[in-house]
Amino acid sequence: MIQIYSKRFLLCFLLVLSLLSAKGISNKNEEPAYSFYIHQREYDKISDDLAGSKWLCVMLGVCTSTWTPSGSIPSHTGGGISEVFQWSQLEFDYPSERDRQQDIASGIFEPGHPTPIDVDVYYGPREELNKVFITIPRAQKGIPVTLGTITKKYSTDGNPIIKPYPSWKWQRNPHRCQRDRIVSVYRIQIDECGRLWVLDTGRIEDDQICLAQILAFDLQTDTLLYRYEIPSSQLEDRSILVTPIVDVRDDKCKDTFVYVADCQTFSIIVYNPRLGVSWKATDKTMYPYPNFGTYDIQGNSFDLMDGVLGMALSPYKPGSDRKLFYHAMSSGTENFVYTSDIRNHTRFYSDPESSPEIFSVYKGTRPSQSAAEAIDKDGIAYFGLMHETTLNCWNTATEYGPENIDTISYNPKTLQFISGIKVITNPLLGYQELWFISNRFQKVATDTLSTYEINFRIQTARVDDVLKGTKCKTWSSSNYYPSTTVQGSYGLYKPRGSSKSLPLRVNNQNGDSLVFVN
Repeated sequence: MIQIYSKRFLLCFLLVLSLLSAKGISNKNEEPAYSFYIHQREYDKISDDLAGSKWLCVMLGVCTSTWTPSGSIPSHTGGGISEVFQWSQLEFDYPSERDRQQDIASGIFEPGHPTPIDVDVYYGPREELNKVFITIPRAQKGIPVTLGTITKKYSTDGNPIIKPYPSWKWQRNPHRCQRDRIVSVYRIQIDECGRLWVLDTGRIEDDQICLAQILAFDLQTDTLLYRYEIPSSQLEDRSILVTPIVDVRDDKCKDTFVYVADCQTFSIIVYNPRLGVSWKATDKTMYPYPNFGTYDIQGNSFDLMDGVLGMALSPYKPGSDRKLFYHAMSSGTENFVYTSDIRNHTRFYSDPESSPEIFSVYKGTRPSQSAAEAIDKDGIAYFGLMHETTLNCWNTATEYGPENIDTISYNPKTLQFISGIKVITNPLLGYQELWFISNRFQKVATDTLSTYEINFRIQTARVDDVLKGTKCKTWSSSNYYPSTTVQGSYGLYKPRGSSKSLPLRVNNQNGDSLVFVN
């Protein structure tokens, strides 16, 4: 044991020495590696094996871990959940302080108003292409940027600075409805083809300023691949498009569909990029439930009747159908529809409500509201519960309900209102990571948000780590969708037949920690 720790100490010493040396001799024109310092984090789950799976490296202290490559975005290596970024208020990468002050004076930027909703992560073929994306819908005044990437820069009060994506030009003067525009984005999704799908509502506050659109960017080149303006016939004045789910159905990335949740008209829009067409499906399972319309989170209460919002796909298996799981945020139910049914445009072209028999709802319920959801390659779903301030899992091969929903983590401080969640595959190391954002939306809704507190957090963990000891892991992935088992639903249950990247890394510690990001 002493010998092991000696080797680890030597590795850490050499790392610190090399960093100090590099700083002294580096070319001044070279851009330094991204470094994000996370101070005094509180983690609610600690690895059982501190020596084997966790490291602690404090300046002038003792190192008990293997080395994590610098210049990479964080990825989880411990047994719990790690905070990667946190904000008291959002700040943006203005060309100059003068530009920032001009936006503040004109009301374009009102510090303390922007509220983030979603997060997604891209592993590029080169380190400099790695990105962590964040969305900030223009649901209120003073939002200068609606889609951005998190930079290596910090504001004077310690908030990570957000750079507009793909550029400032795309997001300035949204009222002009220029062709190259991004007006207001709630959620995004990066697919396995390295494409960023952006769902732009076209709304500013309560007004529909521009046509709603779906954009797709090539993340290696940041160039636009698709632009599709959703026909006004598929929308209503109250439409708010909140969630895109991307269904890639071949290895050439040509057979793709995008499912779009409209939480105010209680419908799902299906977009076929190859044909450049879309259609709308509506069902009563997409409606909110009045007895779930009041939210109570850490002493703050507000009313919100949001319909379908959370959506996620079952794993793709060649020759088999997929399920699109979905739920209204203001509800306690979980629902699903087979994608072969909702992709059949002939069902819906003349009547969006023509096929109630294809939509199914589970008999069991959850105890409180839930926003976004994500599903891993083994069919395990992840989501937050609002009132409970928990991160939860459910194996979708089982019946939905309290007997099969398990708690991964409870934290009334850091898990207030999980609004966005993703399962990301680390292509180099081969494991899956869970990334999610919490935003204390109850404080926004009740106008009690204080910029003297930490309000927004992006957190991550390895999927294998968070599932340890949960009932979600007890089901083998081979049991996924047993062909002879009928799950509880009122609809028709129809069993169906048949590039190299660099890792994101996060290190989970108690106390001070050093996290490298690129």
